[in-house]
Amino acid sequence: MPTTRDRQRWRVLYCVDTLSAGGAERQTVELVTRLNLERFAPRLICLHGKAYGASLHFAPHLDRANVPWRVLDVRWSPPGLLAGWARLIAAVWRMRPALLHAISHHSNHIARLGRALMPPRLRLVTAVRTEYQPRQLFYERIEHRLAQRVVCNSPHLERQLREHSRIPARKLVCIPNGLDCERFGRNPDPGLRARLAPNASCVVAMLGRITKQKSPHLLALALGELKRRQELPGGVRVFVAGEHESDEIQTQLDEAIRRHGLGGVITQLPQTNQPEALLHAADFTVLASLWEGLPNAVLESLAAGRPALVSEAANASGVIEDGVTGWVARTDDVPHLATRLGEVFRLSPERLEGMRPACRDRAGMYSMTRMVQRYEELYEELLSGASPAPGTRAEPQPRRAPTTKAKRVDR
Repeated sequence: MPTTRDRQRWRVLYCVDTLSAGGAERQTVELVTRLNLERFAPRLICLHGKAYGASLHFAPHLDRANVPWRVLDVRWSPPGLLAGWARLIAAVWRMRPALLHAISHHSNHIARLGRALMPPRLRLVTAVRTEYQPRQLFYERIEHRLAQRVVCNSPHLERQLREHSRIPARKLVCIPNGLDCERFGRNPDPGLRARLAPNASCVVAMLGRITKQKSPHLLALALGELKRRQELPGGVRVFVAGEHESDEIQTQLDEAIRRHGLGGVITQLPQTNQPEALLHAADFTVLASLWEGLPNAVLESLAAGRPALVSEAANASGVIEDGVTGWVARTDDVPHLATRLGEVFRLSPERLEGMRPACRDRAGMYSMTRMVQRYEELYEELLSGASPAPGTRAEPQPRRAPTTKAKRVDR
């Protein structure tokens, strides 16, 4: 017969920077919507929305899973920081979660600065899913004491936090990103390549937000360099897909395409809800990021059986084995990226096809189920001996019709 403890249902509040179309946001939403609802009652607060220039791309996913969420829509400025800080504290007192899980730099900062004004028994977990910059490492060094655990998603980030932020090993937890291999292993639109590039000899995909971090203009510059060297094959088509975030980087991409006459080579597509379709339409992918943690775009490419040409920064976690699951170019080095692209273009279709099993095997090492399980184990460890918040027993919860309106988490 189930005991009282077996019926406890812990309320967990997630605080994220944005719900826009990015890898960190996808990982968070996958975690939130896959939690064991007999043990956890998830809620979510998003700091930035339209006022910050960020979309709510993943909000419908939360609605379909009936996860209550709220967007504070604050700017990252002194007034916005103060407003987000006060609203998060107020929401925590209204909700009384057993655990607050903050994800990404802004959310971590606000949650830790507000920790002293939150309920004393609240457990705080902070996490970042991308590379730390020097200033962010400094903040981690002085603020980590306010959190029970600090989570990162790759060994190289764990080393950064241990060596530069001096976070004790007992407080650090490394939980790699999860991947839905079944989803990305299927091709939902077999006719997409024929529609997008009916006469192409080679199709390249670059998936990622239009930001300085991803720097898609570097790919355009590298293709321009190959064209200048007269080494760009005639049948190459390149598709860049991702949510627009930076006007500056978009301008640099547009200028590179114009300057090198690549209008017939590079096509920019809007953000897609089926990235796996574009991956299956490609022969290989490119990620020229200036910094990364454990990039989802690379894992998803491998799950689709497509090798990836990545920068050294994008491969800091060592996911790509050069010549086996893809290729590595020096970070922010256009001539070297061009040279590596030229090498890949000279490979036969049979050689690219032959790399697919190794790609899928590598992707299979990153299990979404295992990622969620690791977080649940972490929550259980931190909440052991605590009492659940009122109203969080595991009785069946009523289902509500999906809606695209923001649902306040504090009602």
